[in-house]
Amino acid sequence: MKRDTIILFSFLSLLFFTCKNDAVDEKLSQVQELNTPSIPVNNNQPEKDTKFGQKIDCNSLQDKKVIFEIATFILNKHDNDQIWNLSEIDTTDFFTTEDYFTNSKTKNRLVLIGGSAGMSSGSADNLLILLACSNSLNIIWSGQVGDFTLTDIADLNCDGIKEIVVKASAMWMGECYDSYNIFNFKEDKQNYIYKAHSTSVIECGRDDLSEIYKKGDTLENMFDCSLIKINDKNFKVQQIKTTKIHNGGKTGDEVLKKLKVIVDTTNVKLKQ
Repeated sequence: MKRDTIILFSFLSLLFFTCKNDAVDEKLSQVQELNTPSIPVNNNQPEKDTKFGQKIDCNSLQDKKVIFEIATFILNKHDNDQIWNLSEIDTTDFFTTEDYFTNSKTKNRLVLIGGSAGMSSGSADNLLILLACSNSLNIIWSGQVGDFTLTDIADLNCDGIKEIVVKASAMWMGECYDSYNIFNFKEDKQNYIYKAHSTSVIECGRDDLSEIYKKGDTLENMFDCSLIKINDKNFKVQQIKTTKIHNGGKTGDEVLKKLKVIVDTTNVKLKQ
């Protein structure tokens, strides 16, 4: 009888201890949920609840430490098709501004952070983040881009929404690439209103032009672009296109001397 009583007492004690631990675990789980808010990520993908390591104060989005943590969070997710080979970010090369980027009534915060990427990306080694911050933090768009400064942000087509002029260049496998792009984030999407991509094999690390290319081949298509004001509120892009065509020659130097050069200048209206 005494032995049965001891066994029953031990069982009840174990049951009480287990239930108590379950209650503590549940309480801790609730506290962790409260201290780990969700950051919705848009990027034109289905909205996801993604856990970030701390609460985000919307007024702290100019703080380098906070921006670094958000940028690291984005890179570590590895699910953004706008980021192809950006591997590191460095807030030494960093700026942020608030303006009308998605519509003409609501301001959003834009962040540009320098970083490191593969050689094929050239100067397209920056992380751009566009953030909405009302009641909670929302990443509207993030992606790998070229270079721009505050002076490259302006309303270029008089719709109240700011455009961004971004330039990038790279040299890879004997070819040079340059890009001049203008885009905005109207309606929370990246919209290009002008694009110009240049390519060249001249003076890009390739010494065998006479062996690889033949007469009639295009060796260079370069766009020299600049904004011109057409009235008080609207702009066009002055596009100077230079085409260089192989026109004979037995050596690389001869090929360069005999190039056929065509230059065309056009004023291009920006898309709405």
